[in-house]
Amino acid sequence: MRKSAPAATTEAEPLQLTLQAAAQIRGLIIDRVLLPGEKILQVELAERIGVSRSPLREALRTLEAEGVVAYEANRGYVVARVGDEDLAQIYRMRELLENELLRTVRRPDATMLGELRELNDKMMVSIDERDVAAVQRYNREFHFAIFDLSPLGQIRKEVARLWQMSDIYSAAWWRRQPEAKKRINAEHKAIISALRKFDVDKLVEICATHRTGGHERSLSSGHW
Repeated sequence: MRKSAPAATTEAEPLQLTLQAAAQIRGLIIDRVLLPGEKILQVELAERIGVSRSPLREALRTLEAEGVVAYEANRGYVVARVGDEDLAQIYRMRELLENELLRTVRRPDATMLGELRELNDKMMVSIDERDVAAVQRYNREFHFAIFDLSPLGQIRKEVARLWQMSDIYSAAWWRRQPEAKKRINAEHKAIISALRKFDVDKLVEICATHRTGGHERSLSSGHW
């Protein structure tokens, strides 16, 4: 019976390689190494991120499903372009779906609240250091830790996809707006306070303000 364990590990390896490759490609797009509309040269990209063509193709399919890349006839895979109207729709969908998640969260315990405070503290340090990748990571972990309090798993998955689609624009905003630290810090602390009191109406209200507090409105300004 013990001999079956290595086989399971072997089967898991291609998936892990695919996930790692997808994460690396997302990072290249967020860091603007790969630009919107740019054709993805698979041989060069495979060499850059250190994977074979097979996991690379699977990673590109994964990113296509997320809307991060697109497949065009006669060109192959390209970095997806998201226009102003598309971006507005993405944030409208986020508003509707995130509200559903927030209205169905369970009450967090003290440990969970402490983890949220720690994530916010790390995010503030990353803003000071102008580490955009870390800022986005801690911001995502903060909000999705809250979304995970909801039992609506399918809605949570769709919200995650929408966040992926707008990440490159969020990164551009963070590079221009380090002075937003004070506002975001205050709003995150207010979100934690609403969760501690388990005031769901207040939580939804604060998150709505947070979502539209200048960040999303500036995403389509074009100043990359």
